[in-house]
Amino acid sequence: MDRAPVPALTPLQVELLWRRLVTTVDEAATTLVRTSFSSVIRDFHDYACAIFDPSGRMLAQSTHSTPGLLGILPFTIPNFLGHAGFRAAKPGDVFVTNDPWLASGHLIDITVAMPVFRRGQLVAYVLVVVHHLNVGGRLATLESRDVYEEGLKIPIVRLYREGEPEETVFEFIRANVREPDKVTGDIRAQVAASHAAATRLAAIMDDAQLDGLELLADEIILRSEASMRRAIRELPQGEFEAEMTLSGVAGYTEPVRLALRTTIGDGAIKLDYAGSSGQIPRAINVTLNMTRSYSVYPLKCLLDPEVPNNEGCMRPIEIVAPEASVLNARFPAATWGRTVIAHMLPELIMRCLARAVPERLVAGSGSTPLWYGNFTGRRRDGRSFYAVVTFNGGLGARATRDGISCLSYPANVASIPIEVIEGDAPIRFDVKSFATDSAGAGRQRGGAGQRVVIRVPDDADLDGHILAGVRGGRFGVPIYGLEGGNEVPEPIAEVNGRRVVLGTQIELRAGDVLELTVPGGGGFGNPRDRDRQSLEDDVRDGIVSSAAAQSLYGATVEKVR
Repeated sequence: MDRAPVPALTPLQVELLWRRLVTTVDEAATTLVRTSFSSVIRDFHDYACAIFDPSGRMLAQSTHSTPGLLGILPFTIPNFLGHAGFRAAKPGDVFVTNDPWLASGHLIDITVAMPVFRRGQLVAYVLVVVHHLNVGGRLATLESRDVYEEGLKIPIVRLYREGEPEETVFEFIRANVREPDKVTGDIRAQVAASHAAATRLAAIMDDAQLDGLELLADEIILRSEASMRRAIRELPQGEFEAEMTLSGVAGYTEPVRLALRTTIGDGAIKLDYAGSSGQIPRAINVTLNMTRSYSVYPLKCLLDPEVPNNEGCMRPIEIVAPEASVLNARFPAATWGRTVIAHMLPELIMRCLARAVPERLVAGSGSTPLWYGNFTGRRRDGRSFYAVVTFNGGLGARATRDGISCLSYPANVASIPIEVIEGDAPIRFDVKSFATDSAGAGRQRGGAGQRVVIRVPDDADLDGHILAGVRGGRFGVPIYGLEGGNEVPEPIAEVNGRRVVLGTQIELRAGDVLELTVPGGGGFGNPRDRDRQSLEDDVRDGIVSSAAAQSLYGATVEKVR
């Protein structure tokens, strides 16, 4: 007997159900945060939750996700589906991996994936990926030469079998990580979030009397793809090229070149990274998934920001990177600090498009790449501690607005409060303030950076030393201005007044002082055209000094005390 045809969804049904899917992954994210153990999830918000249809197409992604996961997630469930055990999963099964080539690009991100069953039939997959405190290996350094130095690599493996935990897997993880209670606690929070998403999804399907998600998936993906193609057609067609070169990355003596040719066609864009350097024996190599993410992200923001993220948004964008290059690294390349390279890609794309749509772009940012620190050691009673610290520079200026001060870009993660950090580790913040003259001058000036002074107290509850790793800096790449706006100087990192190399391991002992000057963003337009009142406000607020007002803006402004 032939089955009756499935009725098409009305536009109103599509809109309502689509919104409910987004709400579902946001509710899963709330569950994740509320059940988590570490500040990386609770305060830093480095995670994502997503829903996929049975064929592995991403339909919805949590709205508080980091953009570094935008282009990764659509490929992750298809990679899980390459595993026979996952394809044969039963209700209550949950799988896990942190393979950089299958999922999120470095070992510190652990991905949990769960099939969703309704009335005995597979109807969807849910996925939760989280940046964890630690996965063993060397601490927070760009100096690692291969992935084996970076910690525990988890293949795709079953974490729960029909609702019961695979304790052997948890034991292996606990035995190989610092802070095992927090790491395994966060993994269990990921599982709780997955269950929350699955439960809500089943309720939506019951309410809407849906037997499957395929019709809704087709509508979401095709509509999103069409919207992105319309936005691309508004751009001038042609080829645009840009490149940048990093130098001195964690003691690596050769320059690292990033090259891009952007081809804008009729409703499609191709990004070709041919000419970029080969992968190197340092922990900055990028897997192709990560290259996709930070290539799609700036285009999504620029062209079609209102449509919720899903697979259809990516379809008009083709991304090509040479195999075994620093942007498409082969196993066993070291990838822990992949954002040193990946976070430069939005800037590279902006440079390409600067000649096409300069009025819509953002100048260089002092938070690019992400500034991120780890502090670990033991207290006198033998208890370990592990703290994560983030430092945000200034966002670049736009054609009509000043840059925002101390904003994470392009990582889009939150700042962890000082009080949380000081509670996690025996360190104290002496200073955390705007850094005067750190913002690029322009008609619209860049956002200000910040000055941070961290002290290990003389009476710190510390057994030995603190092993610190602070990632950040530009490695010789200027923070560029646009349309005559000024560049910004290199950042500064010092311990007890002596320069240190960012991205390497540092030992801190009682009484030591770590001082960082995190740069601001580049300016937009000629500084001499800046509005006088805005300049006076900058001087009054300590963003611009009187000397810089004279030398860069050509105006005499005295700071009023």
